[in-house]
Amino acid sequence: MGKHLISLKVKCPNCKKSLMDYTQYLNGKPSIKVHIGVGKSKGVINLCSTYGCYEKVSNIDLIEGEIARLSCPHCKKEFSGTSLCDDCDAPIIDFNLEKGGKVHVCSRIGCKKHFVSFEDIYDTLSNFYANYNYGARDIDF
Repeated sequence: MGKHLISLKVKCPNCKKSLMDYTQYLNGKPSIKVHIGVGKSKGVINLCSTYGCYEKVSNIDLIEGEIARLSCPHCKKEFSGTSLCDDCDAPIIDFNLEKGGKVHVCSRIGCKKHFVSFEDIYDTLSNFYANYNYGARDIDF
């Protein structure tokens, strides 16, 4: 049996609008489109929505080790989090999952630290089993 691919659908924690880009696919799934700032450069970045995939496409140069500022393309508010990366001490950025929970990613370009958390695991898993055909080859969460 092959490894399951889980595509995480996220929304802005501020305005609650979807951050999914159905015009730019990465790893065969819609990407996550946000605004990015690195130093004085500003642009757009599309992140792979498949958990564990690090593919990205940006219209600005991404300098390894620099801290990225990400913001919502709808409300323009910068994303933030409440913790620092265990691996590199950079700020962790939080996105909301469309179906409940959060995706946490490190803001340092090149750091691969990321994780998902849920406030109510029972409701989230019940929803997952009921709505996402658990056990299917590709899963959208």
